[in-house]
This record gives sequence, structure tokens and C-alpha cells, in this order.
Amino acid sequence: MHKLYKIISYFLIPLIKINTFIRILNKKEDKIRYRERFGFTNLQKPMGKELIWIHASSVGEFKSSDFLINNFSNNYNILITTTTKTAADYAITNYGDKIIHQYAPYDVTFWINKFLDFWQPKLVIWIESDLWPNTIVRLRERKIASVFLNARISPKSFNKWKYFSSYYKFITRTFFAIYAQSQNDLKRIENLTNNEVGYLGNLKLTNKLRIVPNSSSSTNINIMIASTHHNEEELIMPYIENISKKYPLINFFITPRHPERSKMIFELFSSKKLNVGLHSGINNSKFQFLIIDSFGKMDEFYNKSDIVILGGSFTNNGGHNPIEAAVANCAILTGPHIFNWQNLYEDMIKKNCCLMIKNSKELENNIINLIEDKNLISKLKQNALAFSESVFFDEDKLLSVINSKLEYNA
Repeated sequence: MHKLYKIISYFLIPLIKINTFIRILNKKEDKIRYRERFGFTNLQKPMGKELIWIHASSVGEFKSSDFLINNFSNNYNILITTTTKTAADYAITNYGDKIIHQYAPYDVTFWINKFLDFWQPKLVIWIESDLWPNTIVRLRERKIASVFLNARISPKSFNKWKYFSSYYKFITRTFFAIYAQSQNDLKRIENLTNNEVGYLGNLKLTNKLRIVPNSSSSTNINIMIASTHHNEEELIMPYIENISKKYPLINFFITPRHPERSKMIFELFSSKKLNVGLHSGINNSKFQFLIIDSFGKMDEFYNKSDIVILGGSFTNNGGHNPIEAAVANCAILTGPHIFNWQNLYEDMIKKNCCLMIKNSKELENNIINLIEDKNLISKLKQNALAFSESVFFDEDKLLSVINSKLEYNA
């Protein structure tokens, strides 16, 4: 099957190139650095230290690599590859002095070879779910040590891979170790691979940022609608609108998962005659509904909020990390679609650390209960904050595994 995949990838080269230039025109691809997608680079490879290559496709995956960067950048050159321009901008802005950033080459063998010939990594760390067969198999053929961290596979992807489980086994043979990001992911991956699959916790929950908890004595409540996806605002807006009219002093912060959607969300709220503005605006403090239209503001607005409604869970996107809101002493609500964080949410619900809303219609009543009952909201916030103090990842075990492999290959 892999031979067929390789042949198809060669035939797709004209389409890949056309698509790249379309993406450049649509500003989804970097017009200055797009040749990196074909294995080229304008950089000089730094000398003196061996190189670890970490692949993290998008912003969410890249954030998982913080622990790795901080622990290995002193002794190794750290090459980060991402596929999205947003992730590239985030990586360079926040870690530019610790990493080398390149766009990942497309999964075509001679572009991969060009990339590997130049960078010659000692170790490759593959993060989450972005499996590229040609690239991963080529690492094995070149005998480059590779580990699969925070591995996940959604129920939908699992059902597809079941029909190609022999190919999944073939691809994942490359990795000397695979660590799933949840117990549910571990079970799914074990059904698809012959590798032993381990569990250390979720890499995204290493070194959790400690925000000074929101201790405002104000009687006004702030509500954050966090990491929303396409169509979620429309689903929950009628109920949020009702709350805003019933409690006109409450402020709402809307932080879309992809800030480029901010203008569309602004137009949606404006069409309902709501008092809405963009955070990037000059006088953004006068709006009851404030849309956060740039990256890097999540922690700031978690800390300003009393109630957080976590998006990606009212549509089938698998939910988002609740610990960031818990650390900030927020009462947390989520929709039912939380398969990306299933085990964590189950623990939190069991310990009364968050509320799961079965559908958007329930949202209004639950929020009103929290607004009206100070003891209820206080207890939910305290429980979430206490839960956030838990140890969610075995950092020492991971460092031991990686260091042992680096020393073995010395």
C-alpha cells in the first residue's frame, strides 16, 4: 500500500504546487518562505550542537512542545516545523531565540529527502495526530530515532483507520516509543498498531502557567466564550443575548479559536443590534460584547472572567483544554462534544469542577443559576482551581526516555 501512496503523491505534485500558490494569494501561505514546503531553506544550519527536530502542525500542537523546548534548547539545536502560517508566527514570536523554525515539507519523498539531507536530525519528536506516511517511513529507512508524543486519534479518524490498520501498523513501526495523550486515545491506538503504547499524561498540561486568580470584589460578572468554532456563535447566541438583556451589567468576551473569523462574528452580533466591538479597536472598553481578534490574549481574559464557556464542544470538534480556565479560578461550562479531552472532563465532572451542557438550549438556565447563586459559582470555581493543582503529566519519565535515546545514539 505504501508504494501506491508514494506513486499517488508524485502524481499530485502539480496539484500541490497549484494549491500552494492559491494559498499564497489567499494569504494562508507565507509568500516569502513557501519554498520551505518543497524542502528548500534560506538558513544556514547552526554548527556546534546536534539537532532535534520537533514537528507540531498547528498552534495547539506547538504549545505542547513548550516543555521540550525549554528542557533541550540549551544542549541541542531545536528545529520546529509547523504547517500553518499562524503556528509559524506564534512560534517565532514566542520562542524565536530558542528555536529554528521551518515550514514542514510536503509529504513527497524527494522534498523530504532534501529537507533531511540538510538538517540531519539526531532525534525526531512527532506531536499529536499529523501522520505523514512518506516522511515517517523515510525516517525509519534512514534509521533516525523517532518518538510519537501526545498521540491522539479521534473516534471519527479511528473508524476510518480501522479499514487500513495494516498501513497504520506499517507507518508507526518507525517510532521507538508512542505515548498517547489520554487513556481513550491509548485504547484506540493500541487497536491499530503493534507497538506498545504508553501513557504519561497530556503534554499540553506540563508546567501549567500559574495565573493570579481573579479576586475582583466587583459585583459584576464577566463571561468568556472561549475557543469557539464555525457555527458555535450562532448556536449559543440567542441564549447569551437573553442573558445580556436580563443582566445588562454583565460583560461578555468572545475569543474565537481562529481570530480571522472575528469580522464575521462581529457582523453576526451587529445584525442582532448587540453592543459589540473588537478588542483591537481604540475604545474597546465600552462594549458589552468584546471580540478578542488576536492571538496571545487567552490567559489575560481567562483571568478577567468568572464564567467560561468552552467552545469546540457544541459542534463536533472535540472540545478544548479546561485546565487553562481552571487555573484562572473560573466556573467552567462545556458542551457534550469533548472527545479530545474526554478522560479529563469525566474526572472534573465527577469532582464537581465543571458543568456539561447537553445542548445549547440548557446554557441559559445554567448560567442564570450561576449568576443568581453566589455559593454555587464560588464552589465550582474553588473546585476547578483545586483540580488544576493536580499532576497531569510524568515529566521526569519523558525526560528519562528521551535522554536515554539521545545517549544511546551518541
